[in-house]
Amino acid sequence: MSIHDVSVSAAETQAIVEEALGLRKKRQALTMREKEPDLKLVQPIPFFTWKCLGESLLAMYNHLTTCEPLRPSLGKRIDLSDYQDPSQPLVSSVVVAPVSVIQPSPVTASPAVAVAEPVLSYAPVAAASFPLHSPSLLETGVPVGDISGGDKSKKGVKRKKIAEESGETAKRRSARVRNTKCKKEEKVDFQELLMKFLPSRLRKLDPEEEDDPFNTYEVQSEAKLQSFPNIGPHRLSYDSATFMESEKQDVHAFLLENLTNGGILELMMRYLKSMGQKFLLRWPPGLTEVVLGVYHSWRRHSTSLPNPLLRDCSNKHIKDMMLMSLSCMELQLDQWLLTKGRSSAVSPRNCPAGVVNGRFGPDFPGTHFLGDLLQLSFASSQRDLFEDGWLEFVVRVYWLKARFLALQGDMEQALENYDICTELLQSSTAIQAEAGTEQRDIIIRLPNLYNDSVVSLEEIDKNLKSLERCQSLEEIQRLYEAGDYKAVVHLLRPTLCTSGFDRAKHLEFMTSIPERPAQLLLLQDSLLRLKDHRQCFECSDVALHEAVQQMVNVSESAAKEEWVATVTQLLLGIEQALSADNSGSILKESSSSTGLTRLTNNLIQVIDCSMAVQEEPKEPHVSSVLPWIILHRIIWQEEDTFHSLCHQQQLQNPADEGVMAETPMLPSSLMLLNTAHEYLGRRSWCCNSDGALLRFYVRVLQKELAASTSEDTHPYKEELETALEQCFYCLYSFPSKKSKARYLEEHSAQQVDLIWEDALFMFEYFKPKTLPEFDSYKTSTVSADLANLLKRIATIVPRTESYGCFFILG
Repeated sequence: MSIHDVSVSAAETQAIVEEALGLRKKRQALTMREKEPDLKLVQPIPFFTWKCLGESLLAMYNHLTTCEPLRPSLGKRIDLSDYQDPSQPLVSSVVVAPVSVIQPSPVTASPAVAVAEPVLSYAPVAAASFPLHSPSLLETGVPVGDISGGDKSKKGVKRKKIAEESGETAKRRSARVRNTKCKKEEKVDFQELLMKFLPSRLRKLDPEEEDDPFNTYEVQSEAKLQSFPNIGPHRLSYDSATFMESEKQDVHAFLLENLTNGGILELMMRYLKSMGQKFLLRWPPGLTEVVLGVYHSWRRHSTSLPNPLLRDCSNKHIKDMMLMSLSCMELQLDQWLLTKGRSSAVSPRNCPAGVVNGRFGPDFPGTHFLGDLLQLSFASSQRDLFEDGWLEFVVRVYWLKARFLALQGDMEQALENYDICTELLQSSTAIQAEAGTEQRDIIIRLPNLYNDSVVSLEEIDKNLKSLERCQSLEEIQRLYEAGDYKAVVHLLRPTLCTSGFDRAKHLEFMTSIPERPAQLLLLQDSLLRLKDHRQCFECSDVALHEAVQQMVNVSESAAKEEWVATVTQLLLGIEQALSADNSGSILKESSSSTGLTRLTNNLIQVIDCSMAVQEEPKEPHVSSVLPWIILHRIIWQEEDTFHSLCHQQQLQNPADEGVMAETPMLPSSLMLLNTAHEYLGRRSWCCNSDGALLRFYVRVLQKELAASTSEDTHPYKEELETALEQCFYCLYSFPSKKSKARYLEEHSAQQVDLIWEDALFMFEYFKPKTLPEFDSYKTSTVSADLANLLKRIATIVPRTESYGCFFILG
């Protein structure tokens, strides 16, 4: 018997086999996974709209990437079977937390970066969130936000009276204890207050006449879309109603086509491809933010776009992916342009390298933007991919590249790409001419962009001219230092635009030019050196409008400080031009145009912004008093013109002389200066700028008082003298605090030095009517305050004056 053989009974053999089979079954049972159900959208789709679908996909992505471990795979199938029947109600009873649509993209990860458009947070999916789609909400009489019902809505809710709300008194104390609680400072609307001083024709422009693209980019976009006729062989922009007509059917068809899917990332990619095909239609409000949020979330998981040169996938997929990427990159560039328009440009000289681009994020332009732009350039060479839509695609690609390069400051490359766009459009027009068809200018509309929403030969030509004008500051500085001020004006004057549509285009380029504040100041100073005060006033008016809007909209501290300094210097130049115009012809000839109205509105806006800051401002602001002075000059000129017309009417109609001879009221120009002194004095600011406002006010009052020779003939002499003495008290602390009159207010302003030009009128005003003698009455003697003033004046008499009258020969 061999040691390799053994005899086993049949029963034992069967038992071993059955045991082995049992072990295998147990092992298989341990390795067998239970079939998990498909994922459901955590935020159900309330309505068949692209916006609601995108929000649901974005909420699902956020849930899968932020939920507690173990997290489901992003490739797990999403069950969309609930949306097969469009007749069933879509809103589920599931309560979902609010989902923020805008995702932190790699290029906007910095918290300091402010997106130009408002970041909207989308509320939980509920019927109340979509009142336009729900007729039942329009029929109810109770407001949606009213949580009180029944009789409770009729009763007022009692609450305890808090002592701090009154602002007048603190807690009750003994009569001997002084109430130390300060009275709350009243808030004054200077826009409304100062408008009352303006004549009727200097009020704000009518909405039909006023076109201000610096404030509302939406108005700018609408104006550009309406300003072009609907011509051109390519697709035009349709309104949102056209887009929404078939939106429900399209969204439902999309859901049916994607019942079988590879997870949330595949759904997001297919959603973006669908939106790329509809990019030339005008989207409803809010859809742009949703699409960008989906794109940023999806793009971080995709290594690269399909290579159009290798053709390793279907042509249709490559075409759809290219169109989708182009559309989303256009939307992203549009947001960067809006952000730069709001924050303006900081001079590269005044900040470290990289700070300019830092406003868009530390990783600007992101990890994928440049690579995707290269893939789009490759795709533009593959004409067979796009067939009839090739020209439209390639023009959009180079339009995108040119604007992106201009944003980065690479003007030479931007000009080259603009030239390519021009050649492509002109070649298409030439082909039409050879074919004998009707020649039409090709216009490509991108209605979902705020900036550069129209691509045409005319628009490209405007962009080219603007870029050609944008010479570097070094070249203009060399001309300025060489004394060639006319050349500086010739180069910089065309960059100022005053008309509505031109200003809309002007803003897009001027915000892309570095050193813009310095350019405005060089233009103004060159005109002042040429003594062309009229043109200086006109150019400074337009430049001030641009600078004020940039100062108001800017968010970065460095840029705001630069624009504040620019506004202050522009105001100084305007004051110099008006001061040099002794005849007042500048304001007389400007009064018939809308430019003067714009200037007054800008001055009031600067005053309102400067008066709105706290006692200890934490951010830069305009502290100059020149806006008040310039505003007075404008109002006084209007009053003078009105009085001249009235005088002419009296000469023509002597019978109306009795009607016109009523007691005159205090002019608005003087009331304005009095108001300025009052409100600036409350903050001890009335002597800012070395007392420029009060010194100017004194000269105005001197001229007004000198108009009447008799003491009692001036109709409001008492008011003028009170205002004059208040100015002297704030400027030079005369009289002293102990002996001042009761009607003089204490502003605690910083005093200024008394100069000889101002001292002459002060001496004439306060000197005794008759010189006192050794035996004069006490009332005729010189007071101690006046004696000190006279000594103070004696110390500043110029050496060129004769001193003989100041000494008594003995």
